Amino acid sequence: MKKFLINFKFFFYLYKIIKIFRNNKPSKHYGEFAEDVFINRILKDIKRGSYVDVGCYHPYKGSLTALLYNKNWNGINIDISKTSIDLFNLIRKRDINIHTAVSNFDGKTLYYENNLINQQNSLIKSNSNQKKIEVNCYTLNSIFEKFKISKFDYLNIDVEGNELNVINGIDLNKYKPTLITIENNDLIIEDYMESEIYKILIKNNYILINKIGVTNFFIKKDLEDKIPDLIKI
Repeated sequence: MKKFLINFKFFFYLYKIIKIFRNNKPSKHYGEFAEDVFINRILKDIKRGSYVDVGCYHPYKGSLTALLYNKNWNGINIDISKTSIDLFNLIRKRDINIHTAVSNFDGKTLYYENNLINQQNSLIKSNSNQKKIEVNCYTLNSIFEKFKISKFDYLNIDVEGNELNVINGIDLNKYKPTLITIENNDLIIEDYMESEIYKILIKNNYILINKIGVTNFFIKKDLEDKIPDLIKI
């Protein structure tokens, strides 16, 4: 019908007007580099999915899961900052919000705090002004077992340099999210492809499909043929 109507000058004019005003609103995003726009595009066919956000920081600012939550997704948010998790408990009522460190072992560890809530709070010391705080630490495998999580669709890891230990604490043969995003401050992609994180993910049948800002995107290899459909608007 559309092809028939646009043969007429008036209807073709209306068609163009609709095209303009239907797309005149800016994309809404919370991610620092709008990574969440691409994430939501890839996951658009999953109506009520679940996520795991390691190093969640803030329920809105810089969040790669806020748009998904607004679409009735739910999941697990994890951060070493108790204040960050307090914010999630106020806003993300459907989510499981956990104050803990995540690494490749279960036990106690220390983290280095810049402020009560800060993107650079980390298990890795970066300056002499940081406050040293003891915190519980678990692998993702242990967290999933505790909360009886058997499946989720999206995993985000943003832990200020501790990403490899987080990856080493998850069984990717058992847990196979559709999409994994992981922070990477190395802007040279060839160097990243020599990293242990990249090798582990490739070995577990994930492929690197994009880099936006400091976030790398990995998708399950068995979806390789569907990527053009997944990323289209």
